[in-house]
Amino acid sequence: MLAAREDLVDRISDIARKRGTLYDYVNEVLQEAIRADSLGSSLREIIDERGLIKAARDSGFMLIPERLWYEVVDKGYAFLGEEWMENLWYETGQWYGKYYSSLEKFIGEIRKLMWEISELNLYEDREYLVLKCISPNFSISHSQLFSKFLEGAMKIFGCELVEEDISKGVMNLKFRRT
Repeated sequence: MLAAREDLVDRISDIARKRGTLYDYVNEVLQEAIRADSLGSSLREIIDERGLIKAARDSGFMLIPERLWYEVVDKGYAFLGEEWMENLWYETGQWYGKYYSSLEKFIGEIRKLMWEISELNLYEDREYLVLKCISPNFSISHSQLFSKFLEGAMKIFGCELVEEDISKGVMNLKFRRT
C-alpha cells in the first residue's frame, strides 16, 4: 500500500487500466524512478529533457556534431556568398518568429534549444530593445549569420534593427519597436 493523493491515484489507475494492471504500472514507474536516480537525475528532469527534444524535432531542429556544423557554416559563408547565406538565416529567423508567435516564447525556446549559447538576454534600454547573445564557439561568420537569424525573428515581433555590434562569439543587437 502506497500513500498518495486521491486525484493522483485515480489518474494512475486510469492509465494502468489502459496498459495492464495497477500493480505492474506502479512497479514500472518506481523502477524508472530508481533508474533515473542512478543516472543522477529525477524523473522530472528526464521528462523535461524529453519534452525539449520533442519540441526541437517538432520545430525543425536536428542534432549535428558541433565541429561539423561550424565547419560547414564557415565554408558555406565563404563559398556560397555572404548575401545568400545572410538572407537564408534571416528568412529562417522569420519562420521561427512566426512559429513561436511571441517574443518571450521565441527567446525562451532558443535559450533551451541552442545549447552552445551561454547567454541570450533581451532587455529594454530607454526606447530600444537590446538583444545580447554570447557563444564562445561561434566564429565571426557564424556570429554574423546568427545575428541575421535573430534580426529576422525580431522583425516578426515588430522590431527593426537600428544598431549592431558583432564580433567572434558576441552579438549585441539594438532594435526599435515599429
